[in-house]
Amino acid sequence: MKIAQLASALLVAFVSLAGAQQPAMGRLEGIDSAYTEYLTQVLEHWAPAHAEAPEAGPVAITCLATANADGYVGMLQLAKIHAPLSVVEGVLDDVDHFKDLFPDTVDVHVVPDTQAGARYATAWVQRAAIFFMPDISYEMSHLVDKTTPERVVYRYKLRRGDRLIASDGMVVLEATGPATTQFTEYDFFNGHWDLIPTWIVWRESLRGAFHSDLAIKLKAENPTWSYARIAAEAKRLTSAQSDRLQRCFAERHTAPRQADEPQGTALRHEARTQPPDR
Repeated sequence: MKIAQLASALLVAFVSLAGAQQPAMGRLEGIDSAYTEYLTQVLEHWAPAHAEAPEAGPVAITCLATANADGYVGMLQLAKIHAPLSVVEGVLDDVDHFKDLFPDTVDVHVVPDTQAGARYATAWVQRAAIFFMPDISYEMSHLVDKTTPERVVYRYKLRRGDRLIASDGMVVLEATGPATTQFTEYDFFNGHWDLIPTWIVWRESLRGAFHSDLAIKLKAENPTWSYARIAAEAKRLTSAQSDRLQRCFAERHTAPRQADEPQGTALRHEARTQPPDR
């Protein structure tokens, strides 16, 4: 919810239609991925966050690998945001400012004539990690669920793309207090990477995801800050975590394909209790 340079450009995140009140249980338009069913199961067996959950730095991130597909990027990100649910929701609902939150985004907008209640599509153009490569263009389908009290789900999936062949994910926001929100994001995507090494695909994906999650957190916690200040601070904090992101890639877990409540809870608990950032 939700993906930066080459691979991060493909890591898309979570758009919502303000005031949408339709449930996110239906099927999303677009291309099913290897994780479409898994994400559906995660939502069906969702275990609510708790206010007393420990805080592992500004963003906790776990890298999730796909067997026999090194270029298939997966990650689970969690953050405790010190702002009410409605404020965080407002940040994610503001599609017009997504290019200020996601690094290297040239343009993002709602595709005309795709809005239908809680469903709509967005079109993205992002710069590639390597200067001589063309911009990356793709569209995402979105479905937003605001029907559960104190929880909002942003579900998204690839609609069409050029080099991107799969992208599937979701962001879940949960109120854990009057002024705190638990942010949980799952992302899985794959593409035609040509001769670009796998480690570069992962590096740029992790950098972009970490940056955008920090930008969302910073904007929700500091609503008066300009987007230029948000971007500069998110870039600084992300750069300081480069070693940690490299360890995430080196220590990546095999991504699960089936979800039940104990398993899903355990995976999120493991990510949430990572050692705090240094």
